[in-house]
Amino acid sequence: MLSLYIALLLPLSAALIAVPAHAQVPKSESGAIVPAVPRANEAPVALLVDLSNGQVLHARNPDRRFIPASVTKVMTLYLAFELIEVGKLDPAQVFTMTPAIARDWRRKGSTMFLDINEQVRVDDLLIGIANVSGNDGAVVLATGQAGSIAAWTAEMNRTALALGMTGSHFGTPNGWPDEGRTFTTANDLVTLARAIIARHPDKFGYYIGRMGFDYKGIAQINHDPMIGRIAGADGIKTGFTNESGFSYLGTAQRNGQRLVLVLAGVENGRLRGRLARSYIEWGFSAFERR
Repeated sequence: MLSLYIALLLPLSAALIAVPAHAQVPKSESGAIVPAVPRANEAPVALLVDLSNGQVLHARNPDRRFIPASVTKVMTLYLAFELIEVGKLDPAQVFTMTPAIARDWRRKGSTMFLDINEQVRVDDLLIGIANVSGNDGAVVLATGQAGSIAAWTAEMNRTALALGMTGSHFGTPNGWPDEGRTFTTANDLVTLARAIIARHPDKFGYYIGRMGFDYKGIAQINHDPMIGRIAGADGIKTGFTNESGFSYLGTAQRNGQRLVLVLAGVENGRLRGRLARSYIEWGFSAFERR
């Protein structure tokens, strides 16, 4: 069980926690005072959960639907991991950037820089999707495995419902704007994070959370705001479109305690990064496991 030992917090009417009178100021590993929970206008949707015991450390609009943008790719990764597990997909398989895919997706947004008729291994597609948010890679994977984007997203939705993600719907494999047909909730993304970590720990550790990806001599960095900056951070996925704003699904683990964070509707990328790091440090520092 968690006991809270902090005294300086903003009012948390939406949080499912209480602050005892004898609480102490939370401190980070360096001894610095951890920032209080961000204001609602900074993070209109925010959810911080301790996966170790299911405790909700902070919740703000956890069931509000929002557009996840590239965080959608986490469902594509999860579905791919499930298919690998049952032998329906092999990391050594090769799929093709067909002319039809290239016409619609070559160099469109975040990219793996796949060329027309280029053949690429599933292994590289998964790394590219997870770490440099390759829109082209997600479509090549989806069409290569399922035959069409429609067939792949139908399977994404069946898988989401099986996980209990009743507030979500996916219309694309990569989160590209689709007039709001793709949406999710913070609670659903925590459910997805829990599933991908628990069911596929080896694949999660191998494919997700790299500092970047060098493919075909093109080096790209992972823009996750926690990797390399927060102790124990694995990251997961950032998202942004003009219609969605900046979103994030991330995780970090210290001393056997794993936290998962969801942010959505953040105004800009720099603020998203600051909020993500503040929330995670607050979560690790403000609570004591019993």
